[in-house]
Amino acid sequence: MTLELLLHIGRLPPQGAGLRAALAMATRIGARLDAMHVVDLPAAAFTVPEAVPMQLDAVRQRATDAKAVGADWSVLLESRGLKGNWRVANGDTVTLLCHASAGYDMLVMERSSTMRGDAPVGFGIVSRTVFGASRGVLVVPEAAPVETLGEHVLVAWSGSRESALAVRSALPLLRKAARVTVIDGSRDEDLDTCALPDTDICGWLDTHGVKAEVRRLDAAAQASPGPALLDLAHAENADLIVMGAWGRSRLSEMVLGGTTRFLFMQSDVPMLVAH
Repeated sequence: MTLELLLHIGRLPPQGAGLRAALAMATRIGARLDAMHVVDLPAAAFTVPEAVPMQLDAVRQRATDAKAVGADWSVLLESRGLKGNWRVANGDTVTLLCHASAGYDMLVMERSSTMRGDAPVGFGIVSRTVFGASRGVLVVPEAAPVETLGEHVLVAWSGSRESALAVRSALPLLRKAARVTVIDGSRDEDLDTCALPDTDICGWLDTHGVKAEVRRLDAAAQASPGPALLDLAHAENADLIVMGAWGRSRLSEMVLGGTTRFLFMQSDVPMLVAH
C-alpha cells in the first residue's frame, strides 16, 4: 500500500526546509506527495465593509495564481520520480489542514523561526494544527538544513498516549532508518498506563521490524528534557526527533514551559510529533 503525505505550502513559489523535508521523506519511504496551499481571507478584511469587494477580488486572484503553480509542482515531482497532486483551498488554514490531513498518513509543515510564523506559546498555525490534526505531523524548523531525513532517528519516549501516537506514525520511517535511538524518559509509575501493548518500547518496535538502542534519560535531564533532547540530537547527528506533543495542556506549557514548547521554539532538527 502506498503511503500518502500532505505538505502545507505556506508561501509561493514552493520553497524552503519544509519542501526539502517532504521530498526527502517521500523518496525514502516511496510515498505519494500532495501539496496544499491555502488562500485565506483575514478577519480584518471585514472591518471596513466598503473594502470587502476589493478583498474578495484579491483572494480570487491569489487563488488563480496559486492554481497556476500546479504545473511546476508536477514537473518537480517528476524530476524526483514521485507522484502527487497540487491542491489549492480557500478558508481558514488550520481548519482546512486538520480536515484534509484525515485523508493522509502524515502532514508536513514548516515552522517559522520568527514569532510571526507561529506563536511560541503554542497557539500559532503549526501548533494549533498539530493539536487538532488526526495524524502525525512532521514539523520542520525553517532553519533546519535537511541534508538527510530519517537516517538516524531519535525517539523521545515517555510512555504517554502522545508518544505512542508519534511512534506509530513514524513506523514507515523507523523501518528505513540506518539507526534508531530511543531516549526513555518514562517513569516507573507510568508503566501501568502505557499506551502501547508492550511497555518495553524496544520490544514493541522489534515486533514491527525496527531495531533500536535504548538509553534512559538521566534524572538531571528529566528536570529539563527539552534542552537535553536537543543536545543529544546534535551530539548524535540525529536528523529527526520523534515525540509526543503536549503531554500536558498548552496552557500549563505556556505558564510553566515544557518540552514541546521548547523544541518548537529552539529546535533546528525536524520533529515528527503527534497529539
